[in-house]
Amino acid sequence: MTLKPGVPIQIDGVAIDLLSTSSGEAFLEDSLAELRAGEIPVLAAGTLVYLKLKSPRLKDRADVVELVKAGLAAESVRPYLERHAPSLVPRFDECLAQARAEEE
Repeated sequence: MTLKPGVPIQIDGVAIDLLSTSSGEAFLEDSLAELRAGEIPVLAAGTLVYLKLKSPRLKDRADVVELVKAGLAAESVRPYLERHAPSLVPRFDECLAQARAEEE
């Protein structure tokens, strides 16, 4: 395991994303608090998409495209983003358009 800046934390060879909240992300703290110890942690779709769109990595945007192609209910995610991160809605729309283009 390593804590060097810029190097992902790894446990048994699996990279772990360290999540921390910024100011103005109380909604995210609430979502993360809902994860219960001892259970399989599952984030709500809106929270997961928010974290993916917030990331600067192209892989995370590709993940959103794949989620949409797999049946993600965009109509449930959009209100979450509009309420908590309106600046990410255009990025979400780009992912929706990409998913539609790839399905044709």
